[in-house]
Amino acid sequence: MKYYFDCDKWGSVFSVPSTVANDHLKLCDGAFLKVLIFALAQNSHELDGAQIALSCGVSESVVDDAFRYWQGCGVLSSAGAVTQAADADVPKAERVGTVKAIDPTAANVSRKLAIRYTNSEILEKTKSDKDLAHLLNEIQTVLKRTINSTEQGELIALYEYYGFSVPSILLTAQYCFMLEKTRVAYLVQVMKSWYEKDITTYEQIEKEIIRASAALDYQNRCLRAFGITTKPTPTQVEYIRSWQEMGFTIEMLEIAYNKCMDNTNKLNFKYVNSILTNWASKSISTPAQVSEEDTKFKSRKAETSKSSSASYDLDEFERFARGFDLSKAKKV
Repeated sequence: MKYYFDCDKWGSVFSVPSTVANDHLKLCDGAFLKVLIFALAQNSHELDGAQIALSCGVSESVVDDAFRYWQGCGVLSSAGAVTQAADADVPKAERVGTVKAIDPTAANVSRKLAIRYTNSEILEKTKSDKDLAHLLNEIQTVLKRTINSTEQGELIALYEYYGFSVPSILLTAQYCFMLEKTRVAYLVQVMKSWYEKDITTYEQIEKEIIRASAALDYQNRCLRAFGITTKPTPTQVEYIRSWQEMGFTIEMLEIAYNKCMDNTNKLNFKYVNSILTNWASKSISTPAQVSEEDTKFKSRKAETSKSSSASYDLDEFERFARGFDLSKAKKV
């Protein structure tokens, strides 16, 4: 399909660098593009961040991040009143050589390493470290979104201070994207939790992702079998995790679920757990074994019922016999 433009109706126009359309539209954050378009349309060397935020419908922090991003791309100059305002309240980060790397044996590992870098410092780091440059560029492709300067600082922290390799961080990013978690803050949270569990090498991370993926798949299949379409509660997640550790298949969970519904007419995780725990104690792990156990149970119940009935009849006869007076009985 072809599209036609009536240029005569445009009115006033302004210039946009061709590199924006050719190189950045695919991955550029939409809010960053709005800020750039608005700024270029003003034809001014000095703009107010609050006014830009109001006009674009974004926060002032997004405006700051947008200017840093476009400066890093070379679209905007790092000199001038606008860019100085953007960098004015950003604390200077310490140089790599003067910041002590995190000691894995330290008891007080920080859960949140909040180091902010100016755009020029990030550029300096990427120029001197090709691996870091590859990380900051490639992760945007993996997550399919633009990474702002704050997020770049968090990634630098994972790389320089926590010691995660670039392949490890990108592998984790792919895992997060699979979970539909594209914010760097989530990725950082995951990797810091692994660090505290001493999961730091690429091989360890790959193994942990495989384990976590299998657990998530088991959880989702269990929820589908139970007819649950909402997010599970922490208690339900813990029950499902324990059932997986017991080695029960989804088919066995369905059988336990059906028994629960037959007996209570509603889903009760505690009740299902009692059934599965009982089976585990008897090493029952297949549908055939469940069927065999059910048959034995019915047989025992029938025998008990029969025994109780016979005992009752005998007692009645004995009471009748003790009170029976033959002399008063009518002759037949």
